[in-house]
Amino acid sequence: MSILGLEVTMSLINHLVDAGHKEEISVIEEKVADGTLFPYLSEKYNVVNLNNFPRQAEAEKYLQNWFNTYSGSDYRRKFAVENNGLNLLVAALIFS
Repeated sequence: MSILGLEVTMSLINHLVDAGHKEEISVIEEKVADGTLFPYLSEKYNVVNLNNFPRQAEAEKYLQNWFNTYSGSDYRRKFAVENNGLNLLVAALIFS
């Protein structure tokens, strides 16, 4: 279980990946940095629960810190992700 209790949020993002959706890692980095990740994903993929969930503010702060800690070369080397920003989100949230 993640410390932030984001299992449902991770499952929703995982479902997007399973459905074949892909986001560029640079887009995910940008949306995390400006605090619009969850509204962006919710609107783009029409998943209401991605923009209104308990501890959303904490999740956004966690992801900002995570992306400030790790960079492009870390994504592939430490988390085995290099092509899909949604996969990278799942990897980041697993460690929350």
